[in-house]
Order: sequence, then structure tokens, then C-alpha cells
Amino acid sequence: MFSTVLLALLPFVGAKTLSVDFSEYNSSMTVADFLFAKGFKINTYDVDGGDPYNRTYEADNVGIADGYLTMKVTGGTKPGSNVPSACIQTIDSNIVSGTFKTTAIASEVEGVCHGFFTFESNSQESDIEILTSFLYSGNDAVDGGLQLTNQANNGNSSQNTRKAVPYPADPTAGEHEYTLEWSSGSSKFFFDGSEVATINENVPTAPSAFLVNAWSGGNPNFTAGPPTEDAILRVSKMEFMYETA
Repeated sequence: MFSTVLLALLPFVGAKTLSVDFSEYNSSMTVADFLFAKGFKINTYDVDGGDPYNRTYEADNVGIADGYLTMKVTGGTKPGSNVPSACIQTIDSNIVSGTFKTTAIASEVEGVCHGFFTFESNSQESDIEILTSFLYSGNDAVDGGLQLTNQANNGNSSQNTRKAVPYPADPTAGEHEYTLEWSSGSSKFFFDGSEVATINENVPTAPSAFLVNAWSGGNPNFTAGPPTEDAILRVSKMEFMYETA
């Protein structure tokens, strides 16, 4: 259930809910049209994140099959090429607080990041991220586990507020619910309904969209990869309740 804090938002002007169950999809609509009707759009643009590989969000890497939204990172990218990736976001980009639940199955293929996050800019962002190369163990730069981050409000990435928490269950073995509860004072993170962390620093303040993506940049200290074979994030449903500016 949604938190009582967010339920209290409903009487205010601008409170909205989005709910999509991908088992309801049928091929009479295109994937893009189905998503748009539910309040989402497919992103198509290039991203230069300063990693060894840039990435390109491609519409063809977003699909719906067997009751799941499928978000593919194409395997086998050659050096010098962009990694074909996938990203969707809410049509609303003026969200100022909310609870965002995404039920998904992570890919077993190493070398990708799955993200569920608010975003206005790199200094106004609150993230839940699954790094498939670092599910349980890390290296000198990244700890294993579910990656939870508020990006530094001053734009200095060295001051990001990060936590990595052990997975309560295998994210690749079945569906799990990833929830971000964003308010003016905190970002709270939940796994299958149980709170796993709260971050009170660098909480975003700018009106934002909510994004879901799957990508790789080839950085050995973050996504690793890029993957040698197709890596697919599968999302069964999303339930959002939020306040807009």
C-alpha cells in the first residue's frame, strides 16, 4: 500500500496517480501509444556520461512481451560505438514529491545498470540502481548491493550521498518491488515494501520527471561491461502517486 504520508497528498491540487500493468497490453496499440496513454514516453537521445562508452536510448530497445515491459541493452557493442540502451519517463516533468513503485526482474547479464529515479539534472536526482556486475560484491570504487543515491545538489559528484545495501532477495530470480518515497526532507528506499535506507542529504528540490532505464557505459567502477549479450530489464507494473508543482 502507499504510505499514509503520500495518501495525504491526494486532496491537494496537482496530486496524481499513474498505474500500469503490462499484462494488460495487446498489440492493437503500439508500445509507444500504450505507454503514452498510461502517462509515459520513450526517450530517444544520446548520452555522453564521461564513461568509456556513450549510450543511445533507442525506441526499438523498449518493448512489451509476455506481460512485461522489456528494456534492452544490446550486447556486443564494439569500441567507438554507442551502447544501444533503453529509457522511459513520465510525461509529467514537474513532480515535486511522491511515491514511485516499480516491480521488475533484473537481468542476469553482467555489465549493465537498471535505474528507477527522479531526474531534473545531474544535481537534482534521486536514484535506485541495480548494477548487474556488482550484485553481491564490489571493488575498490563500488560496493556490492542495491545502489541508492542522491546526487550532490552542487553538481560535485564526489559529494554524492550514496548507500549500497545488501539485497534481501535475488533481484534476478523473480519479481521484486523497488520503491522510492521522495518528500521535501528525505528520500526513502524500499525493497518489497520494507524500508532499506533513508537519505536526508542532497534531497532533490527541483520539479522532476521519474525515469526507468537500462544502460551501460563500460566504466569498470560502475556499470562495467558493456554486456557481451543482450541484457533485458523486465518490468511487470508501475504504481506512482505524486504531487506536481
